[in-house]
Amino acid sequence: MVLSANGVSSYHGRTSALFEEPSHDRSGTEAPRLRLPGEWIEKGLVADAARQRQLEDVNFRAGRLDFDGVDPDLGFHLLSLHWNRQHHSFLITYRPAFMRDMACNGPYFSKLLLNAIYFGASKFSPRTEVRRDPNDVRTAGWRFRQRVRELLGESLDRSDITTIQALLVMTNSLFALGDERSAAWLYSGIAFRMTVDLGMHVDHPDLPGNRRFTDEDLEIRRRVFWGAFVVDKIQSLYQGRPVTIKESDTLVPIKFLDTYEELEPWEPFAYSTQSDLYSGSPAYSVSAFTALCRLSIVMSDILSSIYTERSFDQPSEDLLKVQDQLHTKLITWRNSLPAHLVFDPTKRDSSIPPPQVLSLLAMYHVFLILLHRPFVADGHLFSVSRSTSVNALMTCTAAATEIVHLIRAYHRTFSVRRAPYLISYATYVAATIHVRIASRRTPQSDAYSSLETCLAVFHENQETNWAARRATAIVQNLMHRFGVVLPEGRQPVIDPVGSSSRNADCGGQNVASNGADTGALTLQNRLREGRTPSETEGFDVDGIIQSFLRAQDGTGPDEGLPVGSNSLDPQHASDPHSALMGAATPGGHHGSDGVQGHHNHQSQQHAQSDLASRTLLPHGVSAGPFLPGADGGWQQGGMADGALSVGLVDDLLFGFHGSALDGYTTWQWDGS
Repeated sequence: MVLSANGVSSYHGRTSALFEEPSHDRSGTEAPRLRLPGEWIEKGLVADAARQRQLEDVNFRAGRLDFDGVDPDLGFHLLSLHWNRQHHSFLITYRPAFMRDMACNGPYFSKLLLNAIYFGASKFSPRTEVRRDPNDVRTAGWRFRQRVRELLGESLDRSDITTIQALLVMTNSLFALGDERSAAWLYSGIAFRMTVDLGMHVDHPDLPGNRRFTDEDLEIRRRVFWGAFVVDKIQSLYQGRPVTIKESDTLVPIKFLDTYEELEPWEPFAYSTQSDLYSGSPAYSVSAFTALCRLSIVMSDILSSIYTERSFDQPSEDLLKVQDQLHTKLITWRNSLPAHLVFDPTKRDSSIPPPQVLSLLAMYHVFLILLHRPFVADGHLFSVSRSTSVNALMTCTAAATEIVHLIRAYHRTFSVRRAPYLISYATYVAATIHVRIASRRTPQSDAYSSLETCLAVFHENQETNWAARRATAIVQNLMHRFGVVLPEGRQPVIDPVGSSSRNADCGGQNVASNGADTGALTLQNRLREGRTPSETEGFDVDGIIQSFLRAQDGTGPDEGLPVGSNSLDPQHASDPHSALMGAATPGGHHGSDGVQGHHNHQSQQHAQSDLASRTLLPHGVSAGPFLPGADGGWQQGGMADGALSVGLVDDLLFGFHGSALDGYTTWQWDGS
């Protein structure tokens, strides 16, 4: 670490001529910095955070806060939304230092960061003056985006922590818009390089430069670095691109000493009109972020082991060993959660934690599916027992069911209407599993109910989350492909009254008797206990596994699409990411051997003929079914001439938000 004359740090590793070897006995004019015990540092930071919180209102009333020309009432409103919402997700911004320096133009405040915060908070504001079009929430914050562009040019010549924070905040905000994915990727890339330039990826007390950092400086550097680390992994997952920050290149403890916000009372005023029904909760921001950082390390291992370009060159036995090791890491992470971050969504009388905790738990189950789903699709190619595919399928099923329960709990309390894209992505991942199970169940089953929950979430969430539209189109294609038909007149709802009442409507039919629904509950219990699911849960295992396979003859309607052979076998892996895409031939003919499960050919034909009137399909399909309309209801739609044929788009997990499927008219919705 090198410090310039003006105190700016820069990092240079061992290959650099500027590298300085740390030494305990190195002579110098700088006196060693006294190291206080961690609990003393924590008390000092918490005390300062409490005082700065009191001074926020004082400085606002005194007119000391710099709102960069924005009306102070509007500016403070947008800041309040940020501190209540986005801030808790990744702790990228550090409130005590930002609000203090906003009053005195200190180093941890910049107009660039301020406008990035304005932009991110605008889409959650009911105030129409932040929108270019008062009726279109997607235009919210447009003038702040322009201001960020103006200020950013001046900030790229040197690395600065507030610039890193601004770029990361903009990354998260732009990505949700969908058409700004390239900007999000480039902004985050600049931020990652700046963190290395400032040496924020190395936090060691013996480094020469670190001796000049205050306790607050070190706290901010840790938070910003780990915020960047998490954003890097999420961007990599969503865009289907390699990670930038590797854990092996870093040396920063996951330890945050300012715990003021951990037990601070939190109320969801930035979420929905349902927030007045929420009794409140401690924010749990620090512990939730700490757990997210640790989960992101496992996520990075999954992406680098299973989802890289060369991962499929490995022998199948080696991949299975890696899978087992990563599964153990996930279960260990889950078992190490503090009690206040553990939540059972099936217990309706349980106290519901804040949204950042629900998002954290949902992402854990997403990673279970990401780890195991490739082995469901291609277990038949392994020279190992059939149990590989079966156990992978059961794990995915349990995780998908748990995601739906978490989403329903989220919606009951906070509403998914403007939920973050972590929730939208988790819903999509769960839907890719539930649609396949539903193809082997009756419309009265919990599998159908779970699928309907996912569809309803996409509908509710589409206003502020572009990806929800793409997710709906893909899931609709899968429904058409597998012959999944919604009962006529039944519109998807997020939180149904309950399967018991639905069963009663069916003349007392015991839906669970055929295995899927009781099996799902048993699977959840097994998963919570860290146990491997077994095949005895009662599923039509063969039929569901077949639904993940692609036809192998290379002909037919799937030919020419941007998808691979869906094989973990190197001999079949023309596209190394193909195993992450579930596919089958249209019309419910799952794979080359024609396994049909409990559905017979006649029922499949009937389902196809009835599809046009009752199945959810993409925009433009003739005699289309229910689609989200401009009035907030469900309307009929169809596929335009020349558009991509229904049922031919694979359900990508890695790179779902990437550009590979851009340009298809399937993504255009009526009423959008």
